[in-house]
Amino acid sequence: MSAESAVFEALMYACSQNAQLLRPAEEKLAEWEVQPGFHLTLVKLFSDQSIDANVRWMASLYFKNGVLKYWRKNAPNAIEQEEKNEIKKILLLRFNEPVQQIAIQIAVLIGNIARFDCPLGWPELVPTLVEVVQSNDLLLQHRGLLTLLHVVKVLSSKRLQRDRNYFEDLTSQLYEFILNLWDGFTQLFYTNIRDRAPIEMCAGNLEKAIISLRILKKLTIYGVFGPHLSPKCMMFIRVVFQRLRELLDCRLQVKQIETQQLTGGKLGGQVERYIIKHMKFLNLFFETHPASFVEFIPGAFEFSFHYVFHEGTNLIFEDNVITFPNFAIQCLNLIKGILSHNLIHVDGDREQIINKAKNDFFTPERLSYIFEKIIMHYFLLTSEEFELWDSDPESYVLDEGGDSWKYNLRSCTEAFYMILFQKYSPMLIVELQKFINKSQALTLTESSSISDLLIKDSIYNATGLAVFNLFDEINFDEWFTQQLLEELKFKGHNYRIIRKRIIWLIGRWTGVRFSKSLRPEVYRACLELLHPSEDLAVRLTASKTLKNIMEDFEFDAEQFLEFLEPVITLLFTLLKEANECDTKMTVLYVMSFIIEKMSMAIKLEVDNLVQYLPLLWDESREHDMLRCAIISTLLQTIKALYAIPAGETVVAFIYQVIELSTNINEPSHVYLLDDGLELWVIVVQYSKALNNDLLRLCDNLLPLIEQSSSNLRTCLAISQTYIFLCPDIFLPRYGKDIVKTCHYLQTDLRVEGIVVIYRLFLTILRAAPNYSIELLRPYLVEVFRKYYEHEAYPQVNHMYLQIIARVLILDQVTFRMVISELLIPDALEKIITTWISDMHVIPRANDKKLLALALISLLTVSEVNEVIFENFSGILTNMSETLNDITNEDEQSGAKLDSLILRDDNEEELSALMFGYGFIDTENMQNETPHYDRCKVVCLQDPTHVIVLKDYLQSQLIALKTAVGAERYQSLMSRIDLQILKELSEFVSLGIQLPVQELQ
Repeated sequence: MSAESAVFEALMYACSQNAQLLRPAEEKLAEWEVQPGFHLTLVKLFSDQSIDANVRWMASLYFKNGVLKYWRKNAPNAIEQEEKNEIKKILLLRFNEPVQQIAIQIAVLIGNIARFDCPLGWPELVPTLVEVVQSNDLLLQHRGLLTLLHVVKVLSSKRLQRDRNYFEDLTSQLYEFILNLWDGFTQLFYTNIRDRAPIEMCAGNLEKAIISLRILKKLTIYGVFGPHLSPKCMMFIRVVFQRLRELLDCRLQVKQIETQQLTGGKLGGQVERYIIKHMKFLNLFFETHPASFVEFIPGAFEFSFHYVFHEGTNLIFEDNVITFPNFAIQCLNLIKGILSHNLIHVDGDREQIINKAKNDFFTPERLSYIFEKIIMHYFLLTSEEFELWDSDPESYVLDEGGDSWKYNLRSCTEAFYMILFQKYSPMLIVELQKFINKSQALTLTESSSISDLLIKDSIYNATGLAVFNLFDEINFDEWFTQQLLEELKFKGHNYRIIRKRIIWLIGRWTGVRFSKSLRPEVYRACLELLHPSEDLAVRLTASKTLKNIMEDFEFDAEQFLEFLEPVITLLFTLLKEANECDTKMTVLYVMSFIIEKMSMAIKLEVDNLVQYLPLLWDESREHDMLRCAIISTLLQTIKALYAIPAGETVVAFIYQVIELSTNINEPSHVYLLDDGLELWVIVVQYSKALNNDLLRLCDNLLPLIEQSSSNLRTCLAISQTYIFLCPDIFLPRYGKDIVKTCHYLQTDLRVEGIVVIYRLFLTILRAAPNYSIELLRPYLVEVFRKYYEHEAYPQVNHMYLQIIARVLILDQVTFRMVISELLIPDALEKIITTWISDMHVIPRANDKKLLALALISLLTVSEVNEVIFENFSGILTNMSETLNDITNEDEQSGAKLDSLILRDDNEEELSALMFGYGFIDTENMQNETPHYDRCKVVCLQDPTHVIVLKDYLQSQLIALKTAVGAERYQSLMSRIDLQILKELSEFVSLGIQLPVQELQ
């Protein structure tokens, strides 16, 4: 079997739905893709029109992927130059592809090759494409144009200066040619419509016009530097406005033809697509080249205003209903873009022109007219919205958010309204006040018409969107108590419109100006609207309003306490009734927020919720964002309860959630990891004892640490919580691998990461003194050496020094062995000298005391006597400074007290110390957590907080004097500055006689 036949067979099997045929074929193709000649074979296969179309399409797909991976010269297994040349020759002869899908693939892959080879490596490409486009063969013409589009698209996206220069040169060569194509194909389409040509012919010419416009857009936006300096470019923009008017007229003609011929509206849809392409171009052109658009701004205002606000034009309105919403969206976005542009890159003269255009257009009369049209037309609920409300209330009520203003007419109109209000608030406040007065005068009854309800809804919507401009203009408290509350009482089906809008409006006003005393009335209203008998969309809106009120800085938990139980019950019912993932997630976040806000008061209300979460978790297998909300709710629940919820099933569920969300082999961990790690930390902190299931979770810990990602800090925090929970079990099982991995990661971390790792090592030394030396022993030589070299950042050197000090306090034998293993003759002397020097700049008193305790422990170590004696003056100078820093005088007895000696009842001081050590996340962490108590025990047992420094110094000096004799001791003391000796004598008995004059 030839190589070409083998590849053909593999491609044929790769198209199969049979996994037994598909998988071996894919493996073979993956193996061959690095072989010389493979990609040329693919090109020959998809160019052969006698072969099955599915096989050809698969060959084109594999070739396109191959181009991305192997076409670059320096890529591993790059395609040879000879093979590339042969491929390019074949591609330039294949513009007669009859299958549209394959033709698109070929156009895309030619564009991808152009990214690498144009201009120097493939100079004949563009001239060949221009020649093909000029062909009389309609198929060749279309395929050439399609390919030229993808080539231009790729080249316009390159951002290196030489590439941009080339694209500008290419634009200057192609611009007039493409401009004529666009105009020619459009005129030909008009002729086709006038002559009632076959639909296929009309559609073919319109498709070529669309492709020409897309090419022209790329050339204009990215290939013309300063379009206002190019007459052809300016002419094109002017013609676009005229062309849009013609196309809007043509759209009506096409709709009439299609209605008569019953063609299904496909051509009409294509015409609308063409119109939208023009409008999107105008929006992008203004956004990219605002200075060049200046002369078109008056025309753009008039054009958009004419079609969006004049129903009488009969081009996008029928029976006062907009029939072409996407066009209206583009028009509104164009006005909005001009209004909101910050004019940063526009010179002074053009800025004046823009401002004049705005002032000339947005007169008080026109603003009043636009405002009325928005409220009396665009803000009114439509039949389509009611249909969605009835059929899918959850989808209807969900916030669009994000960029919905780009494609949703209501969102777009609201965004335009808000910009308009922001720019012309004095005039529009007056207009809005008129409508508000009108709504207040319109008294609702049980028999009020739907039109009255819709107008009220529209006015309330306009008011809610503009709340931040109205806080000094409207007495909302009065409006709320005298009218809105009464209107909420109407229970008729149509009144759901008003109930939903009023509760939304209240949520908007709460953060602006709303009396605290009236909040309970809102809570009662929300309770009423959350009832299961209420419309689902109204219930969901009420839940969001509830969250908005509780977010306000004036929220009073005491006021809400009586509503807590029924609110949680009703929200829980709503959660169970919701079907959509997004809805469940929204309600769950509201509940989670309330749990967080109400904290301890929530304890009795969460049992049902906690029992329901495992079921909800199982139902949300395909909805990772909902699972994130579940994890967040669990987290807030544990924080609120100050405990892990009771029950074996619930605890097992929590462990399951942590295991899945932190397992890097689970695809969903990408979405769940951050929340899962936070939950893990909290669960270990609130656990009273270690069990096998909780310990087994740590199997996920090492792979996460190895990733050295942004979650490294959290992963090490989890390790630390386990160390406090049960170091004797956790460290022997996981400690060695974690320490080894952390040590390895240091080479790729910034300073902050290195400090976090050494903080973990210090925690091990503090919390597991019996095991820590053995665990860290393989890495101590490096720590000592790095401190000896003293080349790291100050905060890192500080960490090294703390580790050295703790090793010295815990095990002097290990300290001396590590010093000897450095194989540096002056190692100890250099380390001690640097240590003494560094102590002056240590900011934290407890760290300074630790270093002092370790340093004076060396006074009685005979093996290091000479080094200590040489630095004796520096050591005692530091002792004097440290004692002064940490000593307080008792107000009653006048005794000098070591301020770092901790008592069990000094919670404030303990919290501050534990926060400084990195044991807890916040200085105000609640001391009810078991983790807090475990950290407190470690702190209370730490030498820094147990040993009185002046007493230890006294005993060491006595021992030193005994060991070296009075004469040598006196000699050592004589080297010390008398002022230092005087200060020290206030804390300890030096055992020497100081000169009398110095004592005075």
